[in-house]
Amino acid sequence: MRGDATALYENAPRWAQDILCSIEGLRLRRQRFSGEFADRLAAARIREQWTIAQLHAHRLVRLRAMLVHAQRHVPYWRETFRALGFVPARLGHADELEALAVIDKDLVVREGDRMRATAVPHGQASACVQLQTSGTTGAGLRLSLPLGALREQWAVCWRYRMWHGITPGTWCAQLGGRAIVPVGDHEPPYWRTNWAGRQLLLSSYHLGPRTAARYVAALAEQRIEWIHGYPSMVTLLADAAAQSTLRLPALRWVTLASESVSPTQRARITAGFGVVPREHYAQTESIANFSECPAGRLHVDEDHAYVEFLPHGCLPDGRSTYRVVGTSLDNWAQPFIRYDTGDLVVLSDEPCSCGRPGRIVIEIDGRREDVLVLRNGAIVGRADHIFKSMEFIREAQIRQKRAGEVTLHVVPRGEWTAAHDAELRSSAVARLGADTTIAIQLEERIARTPAGKLRMVVREEGS
Repeated sequence: MRGDATALYENAPRWAQDILCSIEGLRLRRQRFSGEFADRLAAARIREQWTIAQLHAHRLVRLRAMLVHAQRHVPYWRETFRALGFVPARLGHADELEALAVIDKDLVVREGDRMRATAVPHGQASACVQLQTSGTTGAGLRLSLPLGALREQWAVCWRYRMWHGITPGTWCAQLGGRAIVPVGDHEPPYWRTNWAGRQLLLSSYHLGPRTAARYVAALAEQRIEWIHGYPSMVTLLADAAAQSTLRLPALRWVTLASESVSPTQRARITAGFGVVPREHYAQTESIANFSECPAGRLHVDEDHAYVEFLPHGCLPDGRSTYRVVGTSLDNWAQPFIRYDTGDLVVLSDEPCSCGRPGRIVIEIDGRREDVLVLRNGAIVGRADHIFKSMEFIREAQIRQKRAGEVTLHVVPRGEWTAAHDAELRSSAVARLGADTTIAIQLEERIARTPAGKLRMVVREEGS
């Protein structure tokens, strides 16, 4: 259910919502970018000059230390290692991890506190943040992440942004999944301001054919230099910019995250904004990072985590696909070891002309979603936020036949109750609006695509 804080925000006047967004922005800025963040960013920028051999040696030391820690302090891993005769202290090469089975989100949820550390090494102790994710399957997961690990992840992200000339403090227009403007508000402005984070927070839930011109006008009026968000939403905004008589001369950067990006989306964004978009791949579990370089290639951030690419199958054009499996190197509170992200990638054997080390990902065949169309014509992308806190759901998919109507197909983890039904409906209404017709259908399994992916949103032609 929505909490008192959400109700307070939704009922507050617009100027007060700006203040509340800025207070939250200040909290996040302190959480992510204070303390040792500057040192972590400086170290990350030094590592980009290292050879691949240096990166592998550095990563092996951290991997061994994390495995030894998991053996000593994480009940699940201690028992697993003992049963297999696996001795982390003797790890001589990362490939030796293959002795362990790949785990997934369902196992982590089922094992609960047995996956969490009872203690952390001296010098690594710090407050933990509690995060939620749903990812490509729609299944909810709560996890613990130490502040140090969170700041390390943001340091790697900002290293990538700085490759392209973006500097901390640059004003950014952001299109994300949070309901920044209450979905029941039908009048502009369809954005709020986070002064502390220097962000213009654009509502993804109000962007549609009838409102897009107002978004473009706001970008022009405020001379926004940087747009960041979900590719599905940024593409729609770029289409509106292409049709507008207004120009955006201040715009220099467009960055994309949380969904994979198709060639068509890249072309539409480039045409609409006159800026080549850049992509960053990450996940809340912090077990794999890919960053696009100025040459347009997506590099594995080899210093961030130990990433494995396990053979999966082939695309219709004959190219091989690989599962993305990662092991965390910084999460001392809840180590993820050989964790399957649920995403599939296509790889390249050719080095990048930019000279940066790291394996190259050509395409991410995961997180590619259709968008939902609301009754008023507004477009909603990245709808997984509906399920983010719901660990009682194993898998989920949203299907749409007509605008303003959706069916939520869910695979429960156990018995489905009236309370579960009410919580899911409440979350859907909060993001899609009270005028959206919502049906819930229980399933034993959600059908996969031919490539083996579970699509979060399936929208039929004509809807």
